Order: sequence, then structure tokens, then C-alpha cells
Amino acid sequence: MPEEERILKKEGVKIVKKRYKEFLKPYGFEPYPHSTVRLVRVREHFIDEVFLDTVGYHLDPEYRIYARKAPFAPLRCDHGRLWRATKAHTSTHLQWKCKFITNTATAYYTTKDFEATWNDVVYVLKNAVLPQMDTMTEKLFLSRLQQGSPNDEDFFLAHDLVCLEDFYYQGMSETAVYGVELWGLGRYSDAIPYLTFAQQKYRQWLVGHEQDTSPFYLCHIRTLALLDQLLNLWERKGEDWIQQSQESIHQVAENWMMYLL
Repeated sequence: MPEEERILKKEGVKIVKKRYKEFLKPYGFEPYPHSTVRLVRVREHFIDEVFLDTVGYHLDPEYRIYARKAPFAPLRCDHGRLWRATKAHTSTHLQWKCKFITNTATAYYTTKDFEATWNDVVYVLKNAVLPQMDTMTEKLFLSRLQQGSPNDEDFFLAHDLVCLEDFYYQGMSETAVYGVELWGLGRYSDAIPYLTFAQQKYRQWLVGHEQDTSPFYLCHIRTLALLDQLLNLWERKGEDWIQQSQESIHQVAENWMMYLL
């Protein structure tokens, strides 16, 4: 194959990152300060994210929605649902698939396939992903955390559903999100079981890492500190406890990058 018909994987990553940045800027997305493969849009109640998995031979777009008051775990766009819902209007699997130069194992894309995928990605962003981001509500977000959706055209789902009985740590972060979201909506007594469960799981999970300063653990340490604070305010119910707790959640919304992995 002539070289002009090939795009090496490394160059393909650069091209896609640049195109994403240009395409999404009018929609309010900006580069995430701590990553070269994430673009985020900050709204009143939500943080929308476009993420590029570029590890190894991957060049796969992912789409996520975080609750701004509790950005501990997102709803993720289900790629299978997205593809099935849009396949009548697209010709690719919405991901860039590498080919290889046999004698060197060098990864590349054909120009034709590369451009076809980009055109399909633009189509699904405009007609499927961004519209569902735009119409997300706090009520719907809570519903997706608790029971998902049987509708194959609902793309954004939780990785793990909220639970109060799991023995390990599955659903731990989603449960924390659910509890803090309920609290932010003023549903204090409803939030307590979820905050308590999440607090217990975070504390167990962080044993031995309480002083860890890596970003991965710091996000979880800060989340546990918030859960501790809200539950302490509920237990004491001192003067202005509601105002204090809502101010704590407001600070999370303002400083969301400190809690988002």
C-alpha cells in the first residue's frame, strides 16, 4: 500500500485529538488540564467528558457524564447501544481499527477507513451523544444509578448500580454519588443509608492508603472526608447544619477536579 494511503497510529492519535478539540469547542468543551486525552464541558449540574483511549493499539472514543456535586463515578455511554441505534446511518464501528505492516508490526490506519470513522463519530456526536448529554436531568441521573434503563436507545448507564449489601466494593462510588445527590436535593433522611454504606466501603478500601498522595487515592480520600462531614453534621444537627452541609457540596461542585479520577 502506498505510504500516502496510510496514517500511522501515532499520527492518527494526534489528528483525532486535534479534530475533537476543534469540533467540540463550539459545544463548550475544553481540554482537561491534567490530561491530553480528555475534553470536558462544565454545566450547572453535570460535567460532560469525551475521553480517548489511546493505550496500545486502541483509538477508541468514550463518553461520560458526571454529577457535578458528586463526580466520584460517571454514567458511561454504552458503545454497543450507541452503535446499534445509529448503524443505519453509519458504516463503521465508531472506533479506529489498526492494521499492521507485516514485517515491522507497525500499526496504521488506511486513510479511507480513518476518515470514514471520523465522519461516523461526528454523526453520532451530533445526533446521539450530545443530545442525550444535553437532556440529562438530576432525576434521570439518579434513576440510571439505581436501575439502569431497559431502553436500548438510552446510552448513558452506570458501570455498577447502587447497592447497600455488596460484600466487596462493587458500586461503592456509585452509591456515594447517589447519596450525595440525594443530599444536595434536600432529601437528607433518604440519603443517610447510601452515605453510610459508601462511608464504610471507602474506609475499608482505603486501609493502608490513608496518607497516600497519588491523585488516584487522593480523590477517594477527599470523597471519604466529604461523607464523614455530611454524616457528622446529620448526627449532631447543630445550628445551621443544613446550610453547612449544602456549602460543603457546593465546594465539591466548584472544585470538582479534586474528586474526579
